[in-house]
Amino acid sequence: MKKTWAIHKDAKAVSPVIATILMVAITVVLAAVLYVMVLGFNTNPGGTKGISITRGTATGGYQFTLTPTEGVPWEQVSVIIQYTQTSTSGTWSNLTTAGLTGAGVMVQHRGVVSVDGNKFLNVTDLSGNGEVSGGDYLIITGSWTSGHTYKIILQYEQDGTTMGQTSWTQP
Repeated sequence: MKKTWAIHKDAKAVSPVIATILMVAITVVLAAVLYVMVLGFNTNPGGTKGISITRGTATGGYQFTLTPTEGVPWEQVSVIIQYTQTSTSGTWSNLTTAGLTGAGVMVQHRGVVSVDGNKFLNVTDLSGNGEVSGGDYLIITGSWTSGHTYKIILQYEQDGTTMGQTSWTQP
């Protein structure tokens, strides 16, 4: 027995123009969703970008050069020094750059914290733009104890996320 399929002339379908518009709309929506997902993977929980910190030597202490991927205003950054032997730490905050007048201007020292002896912080905003940007550096001076471990943390004050950190054992 042969089966025949009847073709109905009154069957309705989507016109080719409407079908094309629907396919384009679906493609755009999918592309937007993927873009938002991928963009979200590049940031820390607080939305700030990560900072690489390179430690070098300076007279009486250390220079920490920053390599960020995004500028953050210095006013929104705290610098924390931790002394791991006694779990003590000190924090420099409110790193205002209001007095900067040009590139490479040193921000005045930001006070003393007592962590295994007094430590002093100087910040250099190399570009003078008031933001943490590539090449900016911190100099921390003071007394250091041989064989003890220290950690420097840059923290985003708005939500407390760590932007970058480095640690070392004093030779």
